[in-house]
Amino acid sequence: MESNARLKQAFGRILLKLREEKAVSQKEVADNCNLERAYVSRLERGLLQPTITTLFKLAEYFELQPGEIVNQVYSSLKRRK
Repeated sequence: MESNARLKQAFGRILLKLREEKAVSQKEVADNCNLERAYVSRLERGLLQPTITTLFKLAEYFELQPGEIVNQVYSSLKRRK
């Protein structure tokens, strides 16, 4: 099992990558997902981890299935071992 800190950091890297690929700001993500911009920032920096509700909101915004984001996080962790 991965440490909580590694999971948060991996999720943050994936969220940042998705946001940069879509070329949108943290504010745009936050506004479209009904989140605070600072919360999105803390997620990206690996300081927080999302709730399942937040994961679903982000997946919908990025036009992905929630499992696709989880799989990207999982793959990221496996590459970094």
